[in-house]
Amino acid sequence: MPNYLTLLDVIAIHERVMRAGGYQPRSLLRPELLESALYRPQHAAYYEDADCIRQAALLAIAISEAQAFEDGNKTTAFACLDLFLRENGYLLHRAQRAVADVLITVAIDREGREHATTTLEALLRENSRPKEE
Repeated sequence: MPNYLTLLDVIAIHERVMRAGGYQPRSLLRPELLESALYRPQHAAYYEDADCIRQAALLAIAISEAQAFEDGNKTTAFACLDLFLRENGYLLHRAQRAVADVLITVAIDREGREHATTTLEALLRENSRPKEE
């Protein structure tokens, strides 16, 4: 069973990435949207038998799209995607900029969610590898 991120995990990740970028963490404006985003991978695992790569794509898109924080949503989404992959046995070893570009696109164009998810999933499949034990 995959390791899933909690609301408190994502808040801590947000605080860490904002400070690392030289910014103050921003307010969580819509906790209910963030919480809903965190359930999207679990829903896909149960109803679609989605693997960890698909779940990671869904998680990142959902967090980016939710715009739950006052600022820093895409950066937080990327960090959550990376941690989710690591916690579930994968490393994103290239294409970080391309992944970030997809997250930027979904924040701007909410109509393109399915396309963004498919694009991100393909990028992750091509650029992730299992962690060596």
